[in-house]
Amino acid sequence: MAAIIGSFMPWAKVSAPILGTMTLSGVDGSDGWITAALGLVVAVYGGLALRGQRMPGAAPVLAGIAALGLLGVGVWKIVDLQSTEADMRASMSGEDDPLGIGKAMSAATQMSVGSGLWLLTLAGLVGAVAIALFLINRNRNRAVSQ
Repeated sequence: MAAIIGSFMPWAKVSAPILGTMTLSGVDGSDGWITAALGLVVAVYGGLALRGQRMPGAAPVLAGIAALGLLGVGVWKIVDLQSTEADMRASMSGEDDPLGIGKAMSAATQMSVGSGLWLLTLAGLVGAVAIALFLINRNRNRAVSQ
C-alpha cells in the first residue's frame, strides 16, 4: 500500500529564483502509474497471504518480482534525479558564463528527492525482503515435512 501512496506523492522538488518552486509526483509521468500497478500487485498478494488464502505457487514469485521492480524504479529515479542535478549545475556554471549569472543561479537553485520516491523505494525493499523470507520459510517447511 505504501508503494501506491508513494506513487502519488512528490518525487522531486525544484526551487529556483524567479521560477519559484515546482513539485513533481510520480503520476505526472507514466512511471508513477507503473509503480502504482506494481504496488497493487504486492499489496494484493500481501493481503491474501495475511488472510491465509490459498494461492498459486507462482504468486509469491510474481509479487517478489513486482517488489524488486519497485525497488529498481525507485533507485533508478533517485540516481537519475541526482545525476540531472549535477548536469544542470555543470551546464549553468560553464565556461560560457563570463558574468557568473549562471553560477549564481545554480547556487540558488535547490533540487531534492521527494518523500514519495523515498517511500516507494523503501516499500519495494521491505516487500522484496518479506517475500524472500516467506519463500525461504515455505521451502524450509516443505523440506521438513518430507
